[in-house]
Order: sequence, then structure tokens, then C-alpha cells
Amino acid sequence: MPAPPLTHHEILGLAEPFARGGWRVDLDGSRRENRQLRFVPVQAPAGDAPAGIRSWLDLDASAARRFRLVRTVRDPAGRQATLKAGGVDLPALLASIEAVPVDRHFPACLPPVSRSYEIGGSGPAGVSSLVLVEGRVDADGLRAGLRVPDVRGLAAELVLMPTRPAQPNLPEDLVAVLGWDWARLVPDAEGWSTRLRLRGDLAARTRRAESALEQLARHLATTLAAPPAEYHARLRRARWGVFVRRGIPTFTAVGLTAAALGLALLRLDLSMAQWIALYHVPTVIVALSFTLQELPRFEIPPWPRPLPQRTWFSG
Repeated sequence: MPAPPLTHHEILGLAEPFARGGWRVDLDGSRRENRQLRFVPVQAPAGDAPAGIRSWLDLDASAARRFRLVRTVRDPAGRQATLKAGGVDLPALLASIEAVPVDRHFPACLPPVSRSYEIGGSGPAGVSSLVLVEGRVDADGLRAGLRVPDVRGLAAELVLMPTRPAQPNLPEDLVAVLGWDWARLVPDAEGWSTRLRLRGDLAARTRRAESALEQLARHLATTLAAPPAEYHARLRRARWGVFVRRGIPTFTAVGLTAAALGLALLRLDLSMAQWIALYHVPTVIVALSFTLQELPRFEIPPWPRPLPQRTWFSG
């Protein structure tokens, strides 16, 4: 049986800890039949965030003896981010939300970056309990969205989408040049997708993802501000590094074949223990290849060359 709609008495009880903090219930924006309350948007405190940031709260009381509280923040440009928390102690949930500064969602970075978080645990939480779940970079003509799963060892997914009618001309190694943890771009229905490896526990993954978002923002700003012809000259060494990484599975297979032929020709007089060790070398190498950001692909990677197009966007 679905829970009954919120009564006036229940609304007063739920709103009481919020009223002490200056929050007022938005009856028009609330959905009593779904046991959801919305609170009137407020201006972020001066000095706590860039000018024009507004925030509001949504409370979900539909679950039995458990609450879900979401803070949504929006800047004058329309960028939006959220902070979510769940638990049984409503005043503690509100305290945990208000303990996180609003400017944590919008770091001082160009192009602009927005970050959404979730708070772990059910009691008062500090900044250390924040877990990044989504991030966004709004570059010139491109929007990069990062989705971070809350599973240790699982890579984050990065999607690049055009924000103007013109079609972008992006090289496959656009983000892979940023380092070992970044993979090549793959065209899909939304634009392009790739992955970002995040190591460590949830706190370490959050720190790495925050740093990666700002690194990506700087990289996109620098890249899109210059003609495509400068891309290869500026990132020549990094592009060759991507070429080598992508070729590891193929180079490994070729190397193993050459090594096997060489051993057969050399007719080495090895002990049984040495032959057994050599027998397991291919297995170990194949296992190491799965530590790459992408699944092993037997391919000849494209040769890094200067980009032929004159502009990043056609049309």
C-alpha cells in the first residue's frame, strides 16, 4: 500500500528543523501526495559562493522511517549541481547538508566546472564524507559530463556532447593525451564517450575525479582556443605515448611470437623449472594487459599526425 499524503500536521513536524534554519516550505512546489516537500529557494550567503548562486532543498519522506534530502544549487548561467544525503535523523541530515559550502559545487576554474556530491552515512557529516557522483565542464562548444560510480575499482564514464549546431572535429586522443588513466574517445549516440580510471577508496576517488575535472577544463580551454594545427605540435610527445599505450596488446603478441621463435632457434639448455617459468610468461603478460584503461584491442593504432582540419567545428 502506498503511503498516505502528507497531512498538515506532518508538514509542520517535518518543517520544524528547517524553520529554525530560515527555510520556508514552498507549498506550491511540494507534492503532498508523494510525501515530498520543497523549500523556498534562498540566495547563497555572501562570501560563500559566487554572486547570484541560489539554492533550495527537496525532502522525500515517502520511505518508512527514512528521509532523503537534496540540495540543488544553480548559478546565473543556468549550471546546476546537487548534494544528496539520506538517513533517519532529519536535523542531522540538514546539518550535514549545510556543513558543505555552496562554492564546493562551483570551483574557480575556466572553463566553468560544476560538481554534484552525495554524503555517506546517516549522521552529521563533514567534507571528508563527500563522494563526487557527477561533474560537468562547459567548454567552448563542448560539454563534458563525468559520471562516477560508487563502486571501488570501477572506472568513471566521460561523455562529450556538442553545445552548438556545428559538428565538432575531435581526434580520438583528445583526452587520452592527459595521461595513463584516460582512454580514447569513442563516437556514440550522444557525442563521444570515454573512461577515466579512478583508484583508491571513495574519498581518494573523489579527490582524483575533482582534480581530473579541473585538468580536463584547462586542457579543453587551451586546445579549443588554438587552431587544430597547433594540437599536434603542442602535444606531440603525449600523442606518441597514447600510440604506444594503444599498441601494447599488438606489440605484446608480436613480441611473444618473436620470443618463441627465438627460443626454438637458440636451442637453449634450460632446466625444467626454467622452462615452466617461461611457459607462464605469456599468461602474466596477458594479465598485465588487462590493467590498461581499455580492454585489450589487437589493432595498429593510428599514426599521430597533424590534424588536417582548419577549425574545430565544421558548418
